Amino acid sequence: MSGLQAAVEAALKPRWPDVSVRSLAPLEGGRSGVTLLAELTGASESSVVIKAAPEGRAPVGRHDVLRQARALDAVAGIDGVVVPTVLATGAAPTDFVVMTRASGEAVEPVLDAAEVQLPAQLVTARATAAARMLAALHYAAVPDQGDGSAEPVADLSSEVRRWLATAEAADPEILVGGVHLARLLEKALPNDGVPPVLVHGDYRLGNVVFNRERATGLIDWEIWGRTHPGVDLGWFLVFCDASLFPGIGAPVEGLPTADELLELYWGAGGSRFEDVAWFEAFGRFKMAAIMAHNLRRHREGRHVDPFQEKLPPTIRQLVQTGIAKLEA
Repeated sequence: MSGLQAAVEAALKPRWPDVSVRSLAPLEGGRSGVTLLAELTGASESSVVIKAAPEGRAPVGRHDVLRQARALDAVAGIDGVVVPTVLATGAAPTDFVVMTRASGEAVEPVLDAAEVQLPAQLVTARATAAARMLAALHYAAVPDQGDGSAEPVADLSSEVRRWLATAEAADPEILVGGVHLARLLEKALPNDGVPPVLVHGDYRLGNVVFNRERATGLIDWEIWGRTHPGVDLGWFLVFCDASLFPGIGAPVEGLPTADELLELYWGAGGSRFEDVAWFEAFGRFKMAAIMAHNLRRHREGRHVDPFQEKLPPTIRQLVQTGIAKLEA
């Protein structure tokens, strides 16, 4: 039995004294850090999910899985929000979190259209549920940093700088206009007085597990934070617009428009603010920066993935439409 497997079993013993971890294996489809599936006997759950920091690396940033667990615990009791239940945590041989496994499938309709064709009614139902859940999520109390100190607020200027650093690490010949878009965002920062909330950071349909029309778990909490709710909303809207993903996405019947999703979010009690276009542009900048950075890593051989070669038209579209949002 591996060190992590033994540690997970020991961490679960207080909950299930007779538990045995039969196996640990990478979770199929998982791309979020170290994500494993543990098969159990002697427990009320036949399998659980493990998020772990890579051994030998400091558990900081997206590898700070204990921070992710604090967010899951904070939102677990919010009416309208469904997340995996944290069952146990540990710190050796590396930081890890054991949580329930959400049953169902996580599909990004626009980007997965070539492989998964969902009925229009189901797409509408899932998008509607996700928009309403986002509104509920933004009412969650923000957890502290684990030592009693408050989670710092990331203002919108720091949000732009954060992803500008990613953009500047990309090939400027691929991310044409990216820095210009960042400067436009900096010049037009909203000052609407909307209080900061707990944001997921990667809120989209592909990170919500559904069993048919019922949401069973909002997953992948690696970059949650405390900032303006529009950061989540603008990102969510990016993934619901097929026109932003030429060559890699496709229109999906039943997917609500951006205006319809906004009305669903607001109708469920989400914060109202005027400058939605800024957050749409910011979401596009963030996505373009990430894609351009990943493409450079692929071309340099650091993370080879031939799919990345399909991204340049999408990167251009994201940047150009982001600029157009701000210059309209």
